[in-house]
Amino acid sequence: MNAKADAVRSIYSQVDAPEWAAPNLDGLADVLRDLSWLPEHPVLITLPDLSRLRDNERDALLHVLAEAVTDSIASPRPVRIHGHD
Repeated sequence: MNAKADAVRSIYSQVDAPEWAAPNLDGLADVLRDLSWLPEHPVLITLPDLSRLRDNERDALLHVLAEAVTDSIASPRPVRIHGHD
């Protein structure tokens, strides 16, 4: 199994991502830039378990999420990230 793709799919399930969304970091960035299919309110994402990712994969995924938070602050669907339980 691909841990990075699994983590991306976990996030996709939380935001009801469309079927066209590729389970990679570019696809994740595209999805989080759009979110037009969701109602206008904060989009809460709980981090999936990232322990199976290599350090560079984890860092890259967290970077995409951090950019989504920053880029969406003034949008009708601001992304907010919660840590993994």
